[in-house]
Amino acid sequence: MKTLPYVKLVTLCRIVLAALFMSATASAALAQNAPLPRAKPGSGAADISPGQSLLNVLPQILGAPDMSNIPEMPPVDLDAGPAQARLVAKLVEDGEPIPFGVTWRIYDQVPDTAGAYPLVASGKGGDWAQTLQPGNYLVHAAYGKASSTAMLRLDGQSVTETVILSAGGLRLQAQLTGDVNIPADKVRFRITERDSETTDERLIVENARSGLILPLNAGTFRVESLYGNANANVSADITVEEGKLTDATLYHRAAEVTLKLVNDSGGEAIANTSWTLLYPNGEVIAETVGAFPEYVLEEGDYAVVATHEGTPYNRNFSVEAGRHRDVEVLISAE
Repeated sequence: MKTLPYVKLVTLCRIVLAALFMSATASAALAQNAPLPRAKPGSGAADISPGQSLLNVLPQILGAPDMSNIPEMPPVDLDAGPAQARLVAKLVEDGEPIPFGVTWRIYDQVPDTAGAYPLVASGKGGDWAQTLQPGNYLVHAAYGKASSTAMLRLDGQSVTETVILSAGGLRLQAQLTGDVNIPADKVRFRITERDSETTDERLIVENARSGLILPLNAGTFRVESLYGNANANVSADITVEEGKLTDATLYHRAAEVTLKLVNDSGGEAIANTSWTLLYPNGEVIAETVGAFPEYVLEEGDYAVVATHEGTPYNRNFSVEAGRHRDVEVLISAE
């Protein structure tokens, strides 16, 4: 009997997996797990706790200027001598000055021929002072992802300019249901903000780390927790308040799974195996090659095809939240 080519075999397996999954009787491999409904991505809950003053904690410093909607100022006496500008940043108008971690940039108010504002001076710290020639300037203060721009006018006399950031802080972590912490190196966070005019999502932070403090302008953000490399993603809307540090925990119903193709139960994993991980309806989640690929999967039902030397072997299995385990595909069972 001719053997079907490898590609056709895998394709055929994908087509019939959904039917096989629904019609298969309870085997020894599945008997240990009761069928579980598959949770939808983004259905996780979040525990959000705004609390202490952000100035009481050390922030992670990032920063990026925003030079939109800048008004013009009246001209100054260019014959006046240079003067010092002392710059102060606050989270809220009636708050204390930010003691450190502010990135300062001073721009000329007049854009160049390319439409960019020329950078005149920059520095870091809490309070910051700079001596400048007479003129009108734009002062940009960045504290993490929180930022604000103010006008600075120097006309021969020293001035103090206070920039109000209207900002707070956000500290994120992720847990499995049951208050089990997820290691920081296995989870990352994506933060976006909805544009009030276009309703489009604007990316704020791509890969925020667990446990670090992100200074952000006050507002409501969409936070997505990405656990592992497959489908264990949950999201929540989180509001950051002015001058406050908000602690937020996102909860996953997921588990870590290691796939193995073995000759017998408990045997050594067979190398050079191609893997296709699927939902019960045949939708592909991931494909890889290796002896024992590892995935983080949300709670639910799955199917897997392991192909070795042109022969496919399949198994259906379930994932229970918080139960990390190996899933063996047996050659001897075929």
